[in-house]
Amino acid sequence: MAIDPCTEYGLALAIEDFVPVLLAGAALVVLANALGKVIPAVRVGALLGGLVVTAGGLGKAVWKLLVAGPCVEIPFLEQMLFPCLAIGFSAIAWALASVYVGKVVSWAPFALVPFVGACISGAARNLTPMLAIAALSAVAVGAMASALARRHGDQLGRWLFIFYLVGTLVLPPLAARPNQTEALQWIEQLTNSGVQLCFLIGALRLSRRLPHAERPSVPEGASLS
Repeated sequence: MAIDPCTEYGLALAIEDFVPVLLAGAALVVLANALGKVIPAVRVGALLGGLVVTAGGLGKAVWKLLVAGPCVEIPFLEQMLFPCLAIGFSAIAWALASVYVGKVVSWAPFALVPFVGACISGAARNLTPMLAIAALSAVAVGAMASALARRHGDQLGRWLFIFYLVGTLVLPPLAARPNQTEALQWIEQLTNSGVQLCFLIGALRLSRRLPHAERPSVPEGASLS
């Protein structure tokens, strides 16, 4: 039996859905700026990736709020989530990979994967390939951020990113199960908020530990202009 989304979500539950989105958005901005101070060339791409991820999350949260409140359903808002996550997390993964190896790596593979996924999803009229790519990209972000935290001696930050990685893998399948009670949905969403809070704290800790890019030395008496 099909589920009526207008009766599936309570208003308070829909409002709470904005919390993990805002936490994740803040974490991605902090992370993008931290990566940009190491390799300035990746800052813009990482920031754009973070904004795209946040836009996708906000779209889904607004969709849920509309169906929980005035019972207005705009499918596009819900359907933009997985494509935005796939594209945005791929951009963040590119920036992390660049910082990890110490130089700007080719962006082509990171752009090609979501492009191919979009083509497959479009041909099949199914967003499952984009969901898989979004999950893979988010896992890559968590794994590389954890590796960077370990490299710079932050064991707590490493485990915060690992917790985020595990939550990224476990929560979406749980949330996708049909016929869930409201209490179970609250547990899942509050857990998601905790996962994203760990991501934000890990990003803040990593930001304080990543070195700044070396600026070219200026001979004594020379002008910067």
